[in-house]
Amino acid sequence: MESAPLISIYMPTWNREALAIRAVKSVLRQDYENWELIIVDDCSPTFLQLSQFIEQQSDSRIKFIRNTYNSGACAVRNQAINLASGKFITGIDDDDEWLPHRLSSFLKKADKLKENAFFYADDFICDKPEYNVLDELRKYPKPEYSKHLFDKKNIVGNQVFTLTSRLQDVLFDTNLMAAQDYDAFYRLAEKYGEPLKINAATQILYVNHGEARITGSKKKFSGYFSFYKKHGKKFDKASRKYHLFTLYYIRNKPMSLSVLLKLASARNVKRYMMIHSNFKKKKF
Repeated sequence: MESAPLISIYMPTWNREALAIRAVKSVLRQDYENWELIIVDDCSPTFLQLSQFIEQQSDSRIKFIRNTYNSGACAVRNQAINLASGKFITGIDDDDEWLPHRLSSFLKKADKLKENAFFYADDFICDKPEYNVLDELRKYPKPEYSKHLFDKKNIVGNQVFTLTSRLQDVLFDTNLMAAQDYDAFYRLAEKYGEPLKINAATQILYVNHGEARITGSKKKFSGYFSFYKKHGKKFDKASRKYHLFTLYYIRNKPMSLSVLLKLASARNVKRYMMIHSNFKKKKF
């Protein structure tokens, strides 16, 4: 492996200038310096603050593109990915933040990409607009990869680190209205082998910043239903039950006793009890 390979970073953004600037600043703080950041603005009504901030950096590693029409999150990701020239690639959402060792933590394991499709890592969760010290945040640990788990839900998260050629081959499905990350990473694993978890928390996910999400909740059921139709035949019986239960939950549709019995499994019974208890808001 070359000593300092170029890492491409793609970042879609739409109408979240202050958050996007925070994300860019976290990339600038990386302890690994040979990267390129490709930002594609999906025709935001406000963009001058962000574009001026980027211009003020005078950093040739940052490329800013503003589309003249709105094409959607997946299309914008694909646009940036296809422009990438690095050996490796990863992404950052415009409302998230990296810790300084994010890139170097992945790069240390880069030789493992000969046998693993991609890397993923743990995150920190911030449920308020900002934090003072990292100790305030809750760590969101992810399980080690197993196909048994990955067939049921996205255990990987919203970003991976892989070879650019692989992600350019797979890309994101622009026909999905939700579960786009899950779908793209699932297809990466199908084609290039098992993912590998890096045992480090390197990213902060902001889950309550008070600004609009790129994917609205109304699209969630349609997206996950399309994902299930696309991949459902590959799943075993337990995984299909898990997904069908999830679809009922997303749609907020009451289950009849007959449906509940058809979808019964140890995991789904536990989920059903959580929904109808004080733990209703718990993520599972």
